[in-house]
Amino acid sequence: MPNSTKKTTLENENTASAEPTPILIKKYPNRRLYNTSTSTYIVLDDVIELINSDTPFIIQDKKTGDDITRSILNQIIFEKEVKPKNYHFSLEVQKQLINMYSDTCSHMVPDYLTESMRLFQTEKNKMTEAWGDAINKNTQVAMEFGQNIARQNIEFFNQSLQIFNHKTTEDTETTEATGSNTTVDLEKKLANMQAELEVLQGQLKSLKSTK
Repeated sequence: MPNSTKKTTLENENTASAEPTPILIKKYPNRRLYNTSTSTYIVLDDVIELINSDTPFIIQDKKTGDDITRSILNQIIFEKEVKPKNYHFSLEVQKQLINMYSDTCSHMVPDYLTESMRLFQTEKNKMTEAWGDAINKNTQVAMEFGQNIARQNIEFFNQSLQIFNHKTTEDTETTEATGSNTTVDLEKKLANMQAELEVLQGQLKSLKSTK
């Protein structure tokens, strides 16, 4: 029983540590690439997506069964490098790489380049993370600044509204007072005119009586 348990544990550890099975891509004589995991034909851009997603794959010649992954990746690099202003290998680097094929230390180049790219990728990830943190901090500062501005605008609006309402009340009271005074003045004028009219009427009656 203990041996059985130990065997099961080892099998589980091996399963957990095993790398995912690479996707098999077959290249047909008509140069088309066939993804056997999705049963679909793909193009080089799809291969690039697999690389970007860190998905393991193998490209195999359908007719011969040879592993042609390296030649397909070289084709992708070639198509990228020939585009204007899109290359990674300067002429000097290309010359040095070609020269290293005949150098006695050429066997060291693959490991050196692999380690260099690994270190570069690590530093790139650190820079990306630092840049993301900086953007998040700046975004937070910008949000707080915007909130402060909005709060100040609301306070200013409320203060302006209070001042406007106060002024409107004063104007209304002034208008009402002015209107009241105007009415009194008109009433006085009408009374005076009525009195004058009565005086004239009295004078006319006196003249008629005299005649």
